[in-house]
Amino acid sequence: MAHAKDGTLFLEQMPTWDLNLKDMKTYKVGIIGYGGFGQFLHHWWDRLEQIEIVAIADTTAGLKTEGNCKLYGSWKELLADPQIDIVSIVTPPTLHAEMACAAMQAGKHVLLEKPVAINLLQAERILKVQAETEKIITVDHMIRYNPIIHSLMALSEIGALGKLRHAAVHNYAQDQALPAEHWFWDEKVSGGIMVEHGVHFFDIVSALSRQKPVEVYGTSDQRNQRQRDRMSAIVKYDDGLLGEYHHAFSGPGFFEQTTLHLAYDLARIEIEGWMPMKGTLKALTNSSTRKAFTSLPDWKEISAEAIGCGSDDSRPEGWGAAEALSEEKDSVKAGGIFYKVDHIVSGSFEIQRTKAEVYGRCVQELLLDVIAKIENKEHELAVTLQDGVQALRTALLASR
Repeated sequence: MAHAKDGTLFLEQMPTWDLNLKDMKTYKVGIIGYGGFGQFLHHWWDRLEQIEIVAIADTTAGLKTEGNCKLYGSWKELLADPQIDIVSIVTPPTLHAEMACAAMQAGKHVLLEKPVAINLLQAERILKVQAETEKIITVDHMIRYNPIIHSLMALSEIGALGKLRHAAVHNYAQDQALPAEHWFWDEKVSGGIMVEHGVHFFDIVSALSRQKPVEVYGTSDQRNQRQRDRMSAIVKYDDGLLGEYHHAFSGPGFFEQTTLHLAYDLARIEIEGWMPMKGTLKALTNSSTRKAFTSLPDWKEISAEAIGCGSDDSRPEGWGAAEALSEEKDSVKAGGIFYKVDHIVSGSFEIQRTKAEVYGRCVQELLLDVIAKIENKEHELAVTLQDGVQALRTALLASR
């Protein structure tokens, strides 16, 4: 298990990769782009054993960094540095494809900030160069490493939740830090809200459901010619899942909120936070699946009752004769599928750390995942380049 440089263990219930640090070389990392997020990455990656941040490329005059990094005014100069093993690209999205391809052609592995690109032509070029160079590259969809999402993916895999039928994402973000002249609003630079930010949530739903989009419908509204600040999409997936996505960058910070609602055959889940931090769950269970919910961070079971004793208010009194129900008290039917269950439970879960700690740990896991793949080609990345391209494709369709 990986440790921080001070010897402490990382957050519990995080998917720390099994790396033999004693026998592993020190990986030297260069960061291209040193705005707020580039500095955040530096801060958290610098805590990892066997990781050394050796270079920064940024055009900001008078730039100061943590540690004794070399400073380059040009990203191409950084790529020419022979000691760098891994390059992190943290620039506006329109630059991602050119830099990622150049980095791989320079013999570097790449950690690419989302979105992978702003159009499919750029994305296809990255795929082509990766196939030619065989360098390791992943996209910073770091929410897959969040312990809540990680646990829900595992619960889905063992069938504890049944099939995912509906997902609804509502993201209300503040725009006070995004003046009209900010590059975020220039869709030729950012790709727009769905591409620059919505890809996170297209990726999460794909990860939870293991389904692929087959139809995408989008609409939007804009406050002026430059700022398209509210966008919605409906996505149909190949195994029947329907997803709804709404992203608004148009309100005060007081109302900033992100919620993810998940309707499974056997569960209803509500999660809070664009970086998921807590939520509630109500599920139909059996003895095996009920125990599995303890994998959720700080899981607290609030109530439980046998399904034969529970009430079903789907038909109000006086409605008329209901269809005959099965006399069995250990099964339910949902979406045409019979499930063996005997209890209905309600509970809550929460990560008992700060948002900064969880966010930081997720980006640490992302880097460790890349290193695990470098060390062992058989290792499967939690987020692949193909995952990033699929999220981009959905976002582009939603933005039309």
